[in-house]
Amino acid sequence: MVTGYRVVYNPIALSKIVEENVVYLDNNRFLRKYYRFRATKFYGGSAVGDVIGCNVYCKYCWSLGINRFSDLKNVGFYARPDEAALKLLSIASENNFRYVRLSGGEPTIGFGHVIQLLSTISRFKSCSKIRFILETNGILVGYRKEYAEDLSKFPFVTARVSLKGCSSSEFRAITGAGEEFYEYQFKAIEYFFEYNVDVIIAITISFCSRSSFIKLIERLLGIKEDIINRIELEVVKLYPDVAKRLYKAKLLPWIAVDSRESALLKGKAVEQVIKKGCRESNYADSSES
Repeated sequence: MVTGYRVVYNPIALSKIVEENVVYLDNNRFLRKYYRFRATKFYGGSAVGDVIGCNVYCKYCWSLGINRFSDLKNVGFYARPDEAALKLLSIASENNFRYVRLSGGEPTIGFGHVIQLLSTISRFKSCSKIRFILETNGILVGYRKEYAEDLSKFPFVTARVSLKGCSSSEFRAITGAGEEFYEYQFKAIEYFFEYNVDVIIAITISFCSRSSFIKLIERLLGIKEDIINRIELEVVKLYPDVAKRLYKAKLLPWIAVDSRESALLKGKAVEQVIKKGCRESNYADSSES
């Protein structure tokens, strides 16, 4: 049913390579590459900074097109941590948002930038009204426990850990990375609880089997009994380029959202939309060449 990338890679080693292309130090400030800053409707309204550069290549990711290693040098712009903080706070203030967040790529790559950004936000009186959401796959936090400790110094932070699949084999099929790196996501969750960092667990159920989902929930409950209240379920959104990737990888979700109709689809209806999206994406590619 599913196939992964032929070449298994190490997300931790990849993080170091990506960091060299999206982060640099200037006068003790970590500048990070961004794709854009924007206002969104998520969480009832949130200011977002979409960072560039990731350590896993999820086949269903909407931003994979700007996060491929070959494109890192050709897209985006650098922002100082204070600049990024002010842009986020400005968007939040203009729209009366409570939430600000980092999304798009993997924010924990170039972790010093995140800490300096949070330090800037903490100096504003308005930070007591702000909730900062760090959207992460958790792999680097699981690898470096001190990241969770550093984040615990900012009580307005929520870490939203996006689990890539309900099992290590699903993780492999979705990301193409080695199955052993799936475990770092759970270590991250454990570290966040250990250091009292507010945490949300996001599970994309589109590729999960019934049995793997049940086992995952049981495992999470073993970490903390009330964790069930912190779980968010998501489904894949079928943008044309995403559909093309999934079709080529033979990775078919059992449930998904049609990006154009905003309709929830299951079974054969998902396959039909994926095939349609693949054809349209191929047509666009040929038209641009």
